[in-house]
This record gives sequence, structure tokens and C-alpha cells, in this order.
Amino acid sequence: MILHGATKQAVNQTASVPAPVGGLNARDSLAAMPPTDAVILQNWWPQPYGVSVRKGYREWATGMPDQIGTLAPWAGADGTQKFFAWSADKVYDITTPGVVGAALISGLTNSVWDTVNVVNSAGSFLIALNGVDDGIIYGPNIPVPGPPGGARIVAGNGTDPYTWAGIDPKNCVCPTVHQHRLWVVQKDSSVGWYLGPDLIKGTFDYFDFGPLFSRGGFLQFLTTWTLDDGNGAEDHLIACSSRGEVVVFAGTNPDDDTKWFLAGVYFIGAPVGGRRAYCKAGGDQYILTQQGVVSMSATLTSTKVNAAEDKLVTKKIQFLISELTSTYGPLFGWDMKYYPKDNQLILNVPSVTVGGNIQLAANQITNAWTEFRDIDAVCWQSFGSAQFFGDYNGRVLAFWYGTIDDVKLDGTGGRGIISSVMQAYSYLGATATQKQVGMYRPTFIVNAPITVSASILYDFSTADIPAPTSPPKNYLALWNYGLWGTAIWGGGDEVQKQWIQASGMGVAAALRMVTQTEAEVLWVATDYSFVHGTGLF
Repeated sequence: MILHGATKQAVNQTASVPAPVGGLNARDSLAAMPPTDAVILQNWWPQPYGVSVRKGYREWATGMPDQIGTLAPWAGADGTQKFFAWSADKVYDITTPGVVGAALISGLTNSVWDTVNVVNSAGSFLIALNGVDDGIIYGPNIPVPGPPGGARIVAGNGTDPYTWAGIDPKNCVCPTVHQHRLWVVQKDSSVGWYLGPDLIKGTFDYFDFGPLFSRGGFLQFLTTWTLDDGNGAEDHLIACSSRGEVVVFAGTNPDDDTKWFLAGVYFIGAPVGGRRAYCKAGGDQYILTQQGVVSMSATLTSTKVNAAEDKLVTKKIQFLISELTSTYGPLFGWDMKYYPKDNQLILNVPSVTVGGNIQLAANQITNAWTEFRDIDAVCWQSFGSAQFFGDYNGRVLAFWYGTIDDVKLDGTGGRGIISSVMQAYSYLGATATQKQVGMYRPTFIVNAPITVSASILYDFSTADIPAPTSPPKNYLALWNYGLWGTAIWGGGDEVQKQWIQASGMGVAAALRMVTQTEAEVLWVATDYSFVHGTGLF
């Protein structure tokens, strides 16, 4: 028998919540978000077994006169590699780390170029176009004019070396290779131009995609996409309009109707400005639009099984992506690259403020997203298997390198990485009851000092907390503006966990935390000791 007026006593209980391996969530409500997601996740890298502080970066090439507008690698059949950077009106060889020497090419109109590597029986060639200047070609045994190994592509008869007939390279952008053919886009038009198989000079023919663009607009870029449409895996050509229509062609020869046919027309939303916000990831093709990052493979599937929501790679951060593309969509600096070695998709987001560029990054194993800060990158590229970005100060920097940011060429300098998180709210296994967290204990695996500020938030409030004001000098951490522990651990990886005093009361609780570190840090879980029950008011 239950007596009226009886009061249930508060119950002491513990709970453990995994670190936010689900990544950033800008889609679900605060009340319904999985506790393994995060409302804020900056400079943390979500992995299947925990979240780690992202890696740092260091200078690779310096001394260039202005922002780095373009980075491009070249690789020869004999294993030789070259790395080039465009800055102001010049091109530099940055293959070897250090302060750059004299420019390879000068007198260009700008530093924003589109590049592609073309391989034929004569070797491997890098072709670069910007829609204003004569093109640039680099490869084996290229004679003068031009710097050693490099020459200019000019309008001509198509027979002389590095001459194009039919189209002036000054009017071309977005070189692409499809089925052994070099394609280019005629800027401010709906027309693509193509050469014969395995050619880098000659007379171009054209194909007008405009009649297939029912919403109008110009041909923003051409790229390729490998898919199996029932006839086996085949490389298809994608033509994307500025209004968001994607035309897909299959076949090998645009001159032969029996070997060239329309595979589909899709509307995916208008792509962001420029011609860099798309990339291949395995057999898929990703395109950044006002909807978010669209998977072409999933788009094809959705038209057959009516699962349109599956086509968005960024569906978990959809509102954030929409806000960013609406605000900054026309700006230069959007760039998307996939780095298979690190299972990492990086989306560079430009800003109107100095130092305001950010990156949205996804772990391609789990599709968990995060936000990188303090990396003011203009453009991204891979060289070998490593990641690089160019900044606004004439530098190229190696990314995902070490545990501190902005290390100089000589190995000096650098700063600790500040990471921030607000984990999703959790009811700690006791839904709809008032609770008071007395202690909490994040569990880290570290190999060097870490400085931390943290607090517990209640009932779906959001709040900022101050970042640690100084990098760690010894093995101390700052909690709720007080010192956390004074122990000094030995070398190697150590498990760092200690109960921390908390305050406040509510139905749901969330951890808000900012760290500063020069260490390798893996956060695996947080334990909570709390009291709950109707006796709490």
C-alpha cells in the first residue's frame, strides 16, 4: 500500500557516458540527441574508440609574396614527384621543404588555377588553366619556351607542340580526364571541349550541355564518377551546372552516338562558388551544394528506392552546412579533399574575417563530423600521402603532423592546440527525475601535459567557458577555475582520470569542456556520480 504524502528518498547512482564518437550533431533537438554526439566539437577528431585532439601542422615552404591560391602535385611514371604552388602572379617549385627560390613562371593574372594530371605513352603531364592566361603544362622532356620542364599552352594549329586548335586555352577552366580524353570547360558557357584519346595537343571538338540544363545557368565544372549502372563498373562524365543540375554521360566517344549516351539528369541543389568543392572518395563522387555534401552514388540509389535523405553525406550537420553555404557560398576558398590514408574528408569554409576560415572534417569510417579551428587555410592538396594547405601569408604547411600548430621550418615555435566540446545532454539512465551531479570523471589517455577547463550544464542550456589561459607547464589541469591534481606521471601513455567536484541540479546533464595541450590526447568516456529522486528540489 502506498501512503499519500510519502516522499521517495534521493538515490545515489553512477553512470558512464562514452566520449562523443558520433561527432558533431547540428540536426537533432537537444532533448533527442544521442549522448554519444556533441552540440559543439572543435579540434577533436571522432574515432570508433574515442575522440582525440586533432594533429597539428608545420611550415613546409615559405617566402612567397601573397596568399597561396593553388597547390598542385605532379608524379612521373618513374616515381619522381613535384609539388607546385601559385602565389600572386607566380608559380613556385615547393617539392623540397624550405624557403622558396626564384619563381618558375611569372606575369600571371592570378593564382587561382584548375589542374589535372594527364598520362599517355609520352609520360605524365600536369595541365593548369585559369580562364584568363595561356595554359601551363609540366612534364618530361618539355622544351623551352618556359622554365626547365614547363611550357605554356597557347592557341595555334594544334600540330605544333603545346598548341590547341578550336578553343583558346585563355578561355578554358576545369581540365578533366575522362576515358583517356582531356576535357575542358569554356568559361561562362554551357560548353565542354574535348581532345582525341591520349592527346595533350590537337584540335578540340565541343559538346553543349546547355539543352539539358532545364534550370539554365552555366557549366560550372566537369568531373568523373565511377559507377555500375547494370553494365559493369564504368567511368561516367559529370557536367554540373551553376543552378544545381547534374548531367551524367556514359560511353567512350562523344563523336559516336552508339558509344555515347545520357545516363541521367539529377537536381542536387546549386553548388557553392568556385570549382573546388567536389572530390572523389573511393568509387563515389561528392559535391558540395546548398543542400550539403551530396553523394552521387546515393543520389542514383535514391532515384530507384526513394530514399532521398541518404544522398546527403552531411545530413547530421545539415543546418550548419546550410547556414555556412548561405552566408559564405559565393566566396573564394571553398575546397573539399579526401585523404584516404587518414580516412578523412576535409571541407574548407571561407570567411570574410581574417583568421576566420574553418574546416568541417568527417571520419569516413564512421561518417562522424567535427570542426577544425585555428587553421586559416585557403586551399588544400595532397602530395605523396601527406596533407598540405596554403595560407594567406605566402606559406604552405604540412597538416596532420605532430601535436602542436604552426611549427616553423627550423622546428622552433608552435603553440598548443585548444579543443572545445559540449557533449549532448544525457539523462544518465534516470529519465524525468531531478538529479544533482556531485562528481564527474573524464578519462583521458595522454603522453604529456593537458590543461583543462570544464563544467556541467543542466536542462538544455548552452554556455561558453573560458579557455585555459596558458599552455601546460607540468601535469596539471584546471577545472572550474581551480587546479585539478598535482601528480606528475612517468613517460609513455598514461590513463588520466580523477573525480572532479560539480555543482548545479537538473533533469539532464551535459559536459562542457575546453582543453589546451601539446600532447597526444584520447578521451574515451566520462563517469558521473549523482543523486536523483523526488527528494531533490
